Amino acid sequence: MEVMNNYLPIIKPINQQVKSKCWKYLKTHNLANRGEHDGNKENQLIGLLAEMEACFLLKDFYPDLNLKKNEFDGGFDIKHMNRTIDVKAMGRNVYARSDYVNNFAKLQLNYKCDILLFTSVNKKTNYIEFCGWIWKKEIEERATFYKKGCERPRGKDDTMINTTDNYEIKNSNLRDIRYLLEINIQEIK
Repeated sequence: MEVMNNYLPIIKPINQQVKSKCWKYLKTHNLANRGEHDGNKENQLIGLLAEMEACFLLKDFYPDLNLKKNEFDGGFDIKHMNRTIDVKAMGRNVYARSDYVNNFAKLQLNYKCDILLFTSVNKKTNYIEFCGWIWKKEIEERATFYKKGCERPRGKDDTMINTTDNYEIKNSNLRDIRYLLEINIQEIK
């Protein structure tokens, strides 16, 4: 498979005030509303932080959590430049590398979004990496598919069992996040 980039993520500190607001929001709201493969509160925090920081990166503001509906979001997180973006987040204890994979559950394949934006939240350092993006329609050709129940390696001496049908896409197979930022600048001109 062709390598899309040399994996040059944008790495930024997570806004700690925003993180506190996200925790507070999650105490009274549940973002796990798909009905299948829903994350626990820690997973929801990682996802919500990534969504908030991605919105700030792309649109230069943090969304108002008071306006966020406590229901299924339809399969995308951000509307930007006439496109819908689903922000995918992995919580890690290390910084990602080009050979690290991002997950995309097959059950989300029919959701209406244009772009999958992959991020990695380093839980130890409180930094977020904007790893890259692809058009959602490319997931089947650019990622590797694994069935539910398949055992997957997670490092040197660790494995996990897939809890759902899942696609894995390496960071090296993503487009550079800077391209989305360049489109943003060109559209404003």
